[in-house]
Parts: sequence; structure tokens; C-alpha cells
Amino acid sequence: METEAVVTKIMEDVIGVKGVSRDSRFIDIGGNSLHLGAILTRIHSETGAAVPVRMFFHKTDSTIAAIAAKIDSLLQESQPALTTSH
Repeated sequence: METEAVVTKIMEDVIGVKGVSRDSRFIDIGGNSLHLGAILTRIHSETGAAVPVRMFFHKTDSTIAAIAAKIDSLLQESQPALTTSH
């Protein structure tokens, strides 16, 4: 499943809203500190990424798209670089 779809589903389930778009911000869809713990736990469980808490309260970086991009970036950074041996 695409990362944005995973984050959307988690936000919808935990916050209890439907119709969340990629440009929806955590706070604008009713997210608060009580939801955040469950969201972070599910994101880590389902993707393996530990997203920084501050992202969820940032004015521009708290959209579904930005959080999903951060997850993809974190996962890519954690992959070991492929090396070739000769």
C-alpha cells in the first residue's frame, strides 16, 4: 500500500474522520496530543518509521503528503547502501 494511503487510513481510524486528503493537516482534521500517541505507534508498527512528533504540529509539514514523504525518506535512509564487490 502506498505510504500516503497508509497514513490516511491511520489518521482516519484514530481521529475518527473520513475523507482526509493528501493536503489535510493533522490539526485541521481534529488531531490532538491524545491522538498522536496512537498515530505514532501505528505508523511505526505499519511502516517501521519513527516520525518526529514536531512534524504533526508544524504549519506546513503536517499534511498527509508531507508526513508520508518523511516516512519514505526515513525508510530510504535506513536502508543499507548497496555495494558491489569485484
